[in-house]
Amino acid sequence: MQALFPPSLRSHTCFHQSQVASQIQITCSIINMSSLKHFNTEAGSPPYRNLFHNVTIVPPNTSLAYISSQWAADPTTGDLAAGCEGDIGKQSKIIWTNIVAILQELGVTMKDVVHRTVNFIEFDDEKGKAVVEASMAAMPDAWKADALSSSLRFNGVSHFHRPGIVYAVDLVVAVPNSK
Repeated sequence: MQALFPPSLRSHTCFHQSQVASQIQITCSIINMSSLKHFNTEAGSPPYRNLFHNVTIVPPNTSLAYISSQWAADPTTGDLAAGCEGDIGKQSKIIWTNIVAILQELGVTMKDVVHRTVNFIEFDDEKGKAVVEASMAAMPDAWKADALSSSLRFNGVSHFHRPGIVYAVDLVVAVPNSK
């Protein structure tokens, strides 16, 4: 049996209980989680303290990749990229350069992005314009028409996990079943 819990807890996650008065039977469905594919891409922000994976693909009929919190990381060090602390334009360019590399690694483009979540410390029209300009500069020309097509969730946050980060992006992407 596969469940959402580690093997040591699996025997406790599903149960059968009969209540004589109401004859209610409660059973647990078996969830096959072994078909999920969790991995980290070579491009983009590394997982913070290895607490998660950057990508999860959900098969079988619809494959979705959940690309978590891309921030202005230097992919080789995992640190905030030099010279961009507090600068939303510079951070946006790094984030979207990394996102383009991740999408290319997955064999998809912006037309395959199902949902975007953007997180800002502060937001106004000027910051929004800087983000859009930087993201468009990082994208291949063929992707630009679809760049803003996906659904979007906007979050204002009080802080990120590292000082100097002012913007981060999460994506859900439809990935061909061959991946």
